[in-house]
Amino acid sequence: MLRSFGLARNFSTSSRVLVNYGFVGLGQMGQHMARHIYEKLEPVDKLFVYDTVGAASDTFVRTNKDAFPDHAHQLFKVDQLTDLVSTVEEPLDYVVTMVPEGSHVSGVVSALVEAYKQVTPSKNFHPTVFLDSSTIDIQTSREIHEYVKQQVPEFDFIDTPVSGGVAGARKGTLSFMLSRGSMDDISPKLLTLLKKMGANIFPCGASHGTGLAAKLSNNYLLAVTNLAVADSFQLAKSFGLDLKAYAKLVSVSTGKCWAAVDNCPIPGAYPSEKQLPADIGYEGGFTTKLTRKDLVLATSCAEKNNRPLFLGDVGRFWYNKACESEKLANRDLGVFYEWLEDIDTKKSDEKVGVTEKATVKA
Repeated sequence: MLRSFGLARNFSTSSRVLVNYGFVGLGQMGQHMARHIYEKLEPVDKLFVYDTVGAASDTFVRTNKDAFPDHAHQLFKVDQLTDLVSTVEEPLDYVVTMVPEGSHVSGVVSALVEAYKQVTPSKNFHPTVFLDSSTIDIQTSREIHEYVKQQVPEFDFIDTPVSGGVAGARKGTLSFMLSRGSMDDISPKLLTLLKKMGANIFPCGASHGTGLAAKLSNNYLLAVTNLAVADSFQLAKSFGLDLKAYAKLVSVSTGKCWAAVDNCPIPGAYPSEKQLPADIGYEGGFTTKLTRKDLVLATSCAEKNNRPLFLGDVGRFWYNKACESEKLANRDLGVFYEWLEDIDTKKSDEKVGVTEKATVKA
């Protein structure tokens, strides 16, 4: 057990104008989220970034300083995670994490908490709030939250997962879901940070984990509708329909959904400026393996919550099958449309296996 921090009496009561941000995880989503923070920094603010892949940090700093040179003196790369504590004059106001797994979130937070506990606080010492925008299981997130509140009661750890995909991260239109009872429970500084990166803020409930609960429920819906969209477009193709015209029809009809419109799997269905993954070989975007990860998390958390998901087994089966191929696993989930065309529909044994499993569970 780590020793208690016990530094409440050292917290500054003076008003602070500057805000210091830390961002951990500069992957396909994180690099855009951090970029929006950088572009919208106030003149006295600072941003410190870290990624386990040093080249990702180097590229981020170089490209963004070139694009916004007026802010260059406010952007800093750290070479080691704990530099977010040791190389800053005072604790950061916010540290945003956007990493792949719950174990990574736990590792980042515990390393930083331990590092904070080793330093002598300055007279201007103030709390740090960890914002985790990763998609992880609810139980792990709750355990990290409890750990932070136990070790450093003045600090906080909030689940703030996002929806909107890489396109939403790039455009700054993400939706944030967080464990807060209402908008009134979100501090002005926190709201300012979230609005730098996104367009929609949804308080999902007062207890920790409600943000993730909303995220997993949403991404379960995404996973199964994406599968249905691929099936629908293959059906339309078998009927000899013009798929670009069919895509436009769906966009204004009852089948309209994100997977069919905002991430339409038909190449050339929309103008190139929309930058849909389907137009570049399903590269980039929200990968099939990440969709599978979220689907597995959703179904696993549902089991712990004693809530059967009627499409859970079917969805997991097909996403597991798709992820057996690297070229499918690492491409945008819209690739399901292309993949379903390659499946020999005469081989019914796999589909029978799913049906039988679903029947047994029912």
